[in-house]
Amino acid sequence: MRIFRHLRLQWKGILVGGTLALLVAISGSYALNCRQINDFVGGYLRMHYEADVFDDELSQRTLDNFIKALDPGKLYFQEADVEDLRDTYGTRLDDLSRASSCSALNVVLGLYGKRFIQQQPTLRRWIDFEHDFSVDESIEIDRKKREFAPDEASLDERWRLRIKYQLLNLKKTLGSIDEAREKLHKRHDLSEKYLSELDGMEIASLFLNAFSTSLDPHSTYYSPDDLEDFQIATSLSLEGIGAVLRSEYGITKVQRLMAGGPAKTSRLLKVNDQIIAVSQAEGESVDVVDMKLRDVVKHIRGKRGTEVRLTIVREEKDKTVRKEISLIRDKIEIKDGAAKAYTYPVRVHEESGHPQNYLVGVIRLPSFYIDFSGRKNGEEGYKSSSADVRRLIGELKDQNIDSLIMDLRFNSGGSLDEAVDMAGLFIDRGPVVQVENTGGGKRVLADTDSTTYYEGPLMVLINRHSASSSEIFAGAIQDYGRGIIVGDSHTFGKGTVQNVREVRNGELGAIKVTISQFFRPSGSSTQLRGVKSDIVLPDIVDEYKVGEKFYDFALPWKKIEEASFPRFGLNEIILEPLRNESERRVAEDEDFQKILEEIDEFRAKEASRTLVSLKEEKKEEVEEPGVEKAESSDASALAAEENLSRENDSDKSEEEDADSRPFLEKDTHLREVLAVTADYLQMLNNKALAAVSYPELEGYSVTLGEKEENSVAEKETELQIPQ
Repeated sequence: MRIFRHLRLQWKGILVGGTLALLVAISGSYALNCRQINDFVGGYLRMHYEADVFDDELSQRTLDNFIKALDPGKLYFQEADVEDLRDTYGTRLDDLSRASSCSALNVVLGLYGKRFIQQQPTLRRWIDFEHDFSVDESIEIDRKKREFAPDEASLDERWRLRIKYQLLNLKKTLGSIDEAREKLHKRHDLSEKYLSELDGMEIASLFLNAFSTSLDPHSTYYSPDDLEDFQIATSLSLEGIGAVLRSEYGITKVQRLMAGGPAKTSRLLKVNDQIIAVSQAEGESVDVVDMKLRDVVKHIRGKRGTEVRLTIVREEKDKTVRKEISLIRDKIEIKDGAAKAYTYPVRVHEESGHPQNYLVGVIRLPSFYIDFSGRKNGEEGYKSSSADVRRLIGELKDQNIDSLIMDLRFNSGGSLDEAVDMAGLFIDRGPVVQVENTGGGKRVLADTDSTTYYEGPLMVLINRHSASSSEIFAGAIQDYGRGIIVGDSHTFGKGTVQNVREVRNGELGAIKVTISQFFRPSGSSTQLRGVKSDIVLPDIVDEYKVGEKFYDFALPWKKIEEASFPRFGLNEIILEPLRNESERRVAEDEDFQKILEEIDEFRAKEASRTLVSLKEEKKEEVEEPGVEKAESSDASALAAEENLSRENDSDKSEEEDADSRPFLEKDTHLREVLAVTADYLQMLNNKALAAVSYPELEGYSVTLGEKEENSVAEKETELQIPQ
């Protein structure tokens, strides 16, 4: 029970006096007091596109968001707790904020801390309980379908099912129920530890995010740590050792090594190494076992040219080795977030019997990135997506490509200016996006560069995850009739613009606030509706609840007056036969038929899809056990070092990730877009549509001495743009 007493003391220390006065442990960061929190609230309201008053409605939204942030799984608060909090504070947060009072915040946090402590014996009891995994019962994993428990008995049953679910998953992974129990106890030990270590900045961040997301889904607060991660993500560069980390039950492990980083080039660090201590140059070593992943990252990151020492534990064959290594931090380019180019040969089998070969370029663009700091400081050649794509277009043109595909699948957006510059690569000049600002003022962002860097046939491949700036680009290309949009039924539907404003030069973090709504040159917003594909391809992703329209408090769709812009000749006369031919191919393609079957099955299981069975299947009946990620609770929410996306354990190098060319055999949608491209080229050449094939999938080979070699693969290697 010592940990519980510690928790109570810690919560008392945080909440005494109506102000969040506890300083963050890391030097250089600051906590926020209640007056400063109110100042932040005022800053949001002065800048926000739509909301300008903290009223009762925003008060209720904020309270609900704060409760949800503390207890997303509805495992601690009971129905009566939430009703009491709503009755007491639902319409008062606005008044308390104006009075610079944190009384409501303290009460909610205090009640959560109390309920958290009360539930520890319950969940520990269920971890040690002898569960019957032969019973046919299930658990609802969709939190939105779950209400707060009406009483203690219901909450106890909820914990029983949750712990049973976790034990079942861990047992499948580890092979032993005893090991599963040990791991789960360790996981909850860490949850208690991390809760006891909550600091003032983290608590303030929870509240400010609860308020900001009550305005709209994309307004948020960046703590100083979050701001640093944001800057890394947008600039695609960082200063550190170049290692992606993850946390497994309090142990920090190396997930991946980044190309060009000190960790990789030194050959001193390996994937799956455990980092147990960190020191700065000749400084004192700090034990990082059971430390939050975020804090471990803070110790490892640092300025270029400085030394960091890591104490690591490594498994080598039949022994465990412990050693200390020294690394000099450096600036690292994040290659897997940058634009990349590839080429694919496509063959058209014309009636004349003489096949026509086309070479199609593909540029994959993960985001519209830019080094804001480099631009602000006037650095020559600073990193940006438009500059990279312009360079890649030049390299593809040197290969004499016949057409180009811009692959924007899973492109999450980025810089608004970059979207304008990117569209400008494909048009002469003209409006790219119209922006309506806070207060109703309007402006048009246009391409003013008269140079068109690529004038040939253009395809834009999208899916439901293509958002924000990628929608600006795709919308402008579609409005101009400059290219054909192919993919899911529509894009994400984020039609708003956010501004990130640092506070006290980032010492107190930054506020990201929605300041504008953008509109296509045609005047239509992409908000909620996204950009519709000219040619729709079946995709299971199109069935998921992905998109702006599924977010709480999303701003509405609207339309403004159309801008004046030139139009190219692309119209329904061209699109209809392309659409018909694509539908015919899809109907005959085995891979697309599997996707359609998957969609039918997905729709058929609508009612029961989020119910997971807790019955243990016999070993021979299990195709692939559902593996639960072995991460601590904070690791699942926090980024690994350098804030890169986590992946499964892999020994693949960063170079392999960065340069890997999508295989047509596996990428069904890219394959079909290549076929649509070939059809389009035939139409532009006034030829009847003929069958299309892909040389690299034809599988023919020639004999070279005693060795079989694939001549097509050899040709593709020559065509690929070197990175």
